[in-house]
Amino acid sequence: MRSAGDRPLPPFRWDWLQQMLELVFPTRCAGCGSLGSVWCERCDASLEPLRGPLCAWCGDPHPGPAPCRRCQAMSLSLPVRSFACYRGPLARALVQLKYRPRRGLAEVMGAWLRQVVLQAAWEPHIIVPVPLGRGRRRKRGYNQVALIASSLAGNLGIQSRPTAIQRIRETPSQVGLDAAARRKNVQGAFLARPQDVQNESVCLVDDLMTTGATLVACAEALRLAGCAEVVGVTVGRA
Repeated sequence: MRSAGDRPLPPFRWDWLQQMLELVFPTRCAGCGSLGSVWCERCDASLEPLRGPLCAWCGDPHPGPAPCRRCQAMSLSLPVRSFACYRGPLARALVQLKYRPRRGLAEVMGAWLRQVVLQAAWEPHIIVPVPLGRGRRRKRGYNQVALIASSLAGNLGIQSRPTAIQRIRETPSQVGLDAAARRKNVQGAFLARPQDVQNESVCLVDDLMTTGATLVACAEALRLAGCAEVVGVTVGRA
């Protein structure tokens, strides 16, 4: 028999608790800090979505069938699409999610990426987030990209497999590195699990794309593990 202390709180008590928490820790917009929601209408209006015409491979704005300048300089091994330019409120929101596990904000970003996947007419079987190194994961306690990937998977009605790729080598931060140094920094840093990805069509998720080096390294690991196809999506594009 359960004691009174084991009984779940009735719905009205949960409502009361949530109201009290809102009074003590009011919800603020991740983009501007205004009260009321995790992402406000003003910040939403400030977004700069990446819309067509786009390079068929990397997703940068680019007219015509020829590869864009980015693809001519660095050949991506997977098609990539991003939701919006990385600046203003979106940049602040992504930085905030990196250091605070705001699931409501991750839900918003997952809905954005659903639009990206549908516009690209991709039909992935599974969603896989780019993993953190053990040190960063231990320090933060979570992987912000896994939160976004979980939301995207829920919006698409498919599975997210957060452990399908593991970072087997700790890498220094990519900040400040040029494209060649970024590729070298992450080369061979990832290992994918065949039991999770073999014969699957995979959608890789990351929060930000700068040169695409991390996505390329993850895609190579996925192919070595036997995945059938890999595409990539990110929330921001530097």
